[in-house]
Amino acid sequence: MLDMVVIALVAFFAAVIDTGLGMCYGTILTPALLIADYSPEVVVPTVLLSQFIVDVVGGITHTKVKNFTRKDVKTALIVAVPATIFVVLGAFSNINLPKTITKTYIGVLVTLLGVMMLLGIKLRKTPKRLLLISAIAGFNKGFIGGGFGPVVVSGQIVLNHDPRPSIAIGDIAEIPVVIFGLLTFALFGALQFSPIFVIVSIPALVASFLGPYLTKTIAEKNYAEKVVGLVALFLGIYTLAEVL
Repeated sequence: MLDMVVIALVAFFAAVIDTGLGMCYGTILTPALLIADYSPEVVVPTVLLSQFIVDVVGGITHTKVKNFTRKDVKTALIVAVPATIFVVLGAFSNINLPKTITKTYIGVLVTLLGVMMLLGIKLRKTPKRLLLISAIAGFNKGFIGGGFGPVVVSGQIVLNHDPRPSIAIGDIAEIPVVIFGLLTFALFGALQFSPIFVIVSIPALVASFLGPYLTKTIAEKNYAEKVVGLVALFLGIYTLAEVL
């Protein structure tokens, strides 16, 4: 019983951070479920399905508090389309390629993006650069189940996009990515369902109403970029440490 309560609290915290900063849901929840002795075959669909709920509810709330507006739709599509295509490639590669290679490049890329944000280094925003960032993020999601938010959100900010909609787009653009990732895993017969899905999803659902208000608060106080930069830097170093 205590394990269930702890997992529910972890899911709540992960969803607040994910909808507030556009990243970290799978990074926080996946290790917790594995430590609780759930198999990877159960953990992957649990995280992906609950992530879908988090992204939908978070996206609705982001729109409600105006983190995401009509003018952000074009950017969201530029992010979502290549990411959705490449999540299928990533899921297919999951069966055929060693994960060490991808985890290493994700670690290096996210660390670099974190440093750039903390130093205030910006690159000129072009559709090609945004497409590249989005394709990499989608591949990451399909290949190892994570690495989408840190790359998409950090990449947008480094490409001189406002942090507030960047975070919202990180959640909203992930919706079709998660759907196609789940469909691909289902096609390979790699989906298993467990009651833990309900235990994770209910607190995550509640938390998804709260996270976007965190986005709004840190953006209005003008330190969203530094907060995202610090989190990205930590995630990048953590990912590299896991490889070593």
